[in-house]
Amino acid sequence: MPSAETTRLSTRDIRLTATIRAKPELVYRSLTSARELTRWWLEGAETDARNAGRLRMIWPRPRAKGGSRCPGFGEREGVFVDLEPARKVAWLWKPARGEKGVPALASIFILPARGGKSEVTLLHAGFAAAARVDALYDAYARAWEDGLAKVKLYLETGRTCKLECLDLEAVRIITTRSRR
Repeated sequence: MPSAETTRLSTRDIRLTATIRAKPELVYRSLTSARELTRWWLEGAETDARNAGRLRMIWPRPRAKGGSRCPGFGEREGVFVDLEPARKVAWLWKPARGEKGVPALASIFILPARGGKSEVTLLHAGFAAAARVDALYDAYARAWEDGLAKVKLYLETGRTCKLECLDLEAVRIITTRSRR
């Protein structure tokens, strides 16, 4: 049986944190309501926002400056597995056809911060730490960064940009970034 140290070294996580000028309740709703999700991020969504409730999300394929397509998730189905209103959203995804090496669980933690703000941390853990998965890992990291930037933009300004790719580092939205 592998030790915890061996397991830790054989996987890596996408962990992104941003401070959003919105109350935790608004962040939570923007991540669980089909109506809200389609306002700022998705082309289509169906959500049953309760533990073990079904979800279906359809992402647009935005274009980067210069016209190239940004990474996107396409269409995914899954279930909410750990909902705590105004605190946590976790999705368990069905594997996409032909896609191997993507962990099924993605979690978003929402903590209240000073001044009516929220500290939002996304964790998509368990990617293999092997070179054969590097491109897939990087594509998911960019797509999650784009999503976190879009929810921040939407909640702070009311603006949306579903068909554009956002570069979090350039706009200094991310407060911490860790890819282990």
